[in-house]
Amino acid sequence: MTRLKSRIVDLIEAVGPMPVNEYMALCLFDPRDGYYTTREPFGAAGDFITAPEISQMFGELVAVWLYQAWTAIGRPMPVTIAEIGPGRGTLMKDMLRTLSRL
Repeated sequence: MTRLKSRIVDLIEAVGPMPVNEYMALCLFDPRDGYYTTREPFGAAGDFITAPEISQMFGELVAVWLYQAWTAIGRPMPVTIAEIGPGRGTLMKDMLRTLSRL
């Protein structure tokens, strides 16, 4: 049994059932044993790679689409653009670079 699994089992035994969001937070972000905090999961040497990490073209195309959609609705301000994901922010960097040129 892994250290994290032992800790989760002990926690459930002590306080009862655990909500899925708490379980996932422990598995992914626990400072000592979490998936994202103990390894580099992205890239060729990691467990997976995402489109923005392969080519900047994905973020550029998303930015062009986003700009066109924003223009089509009358360019309302303020506008919020948010990247919600566990990555390095590569998608947002590519999008912001492209948006600054449009």
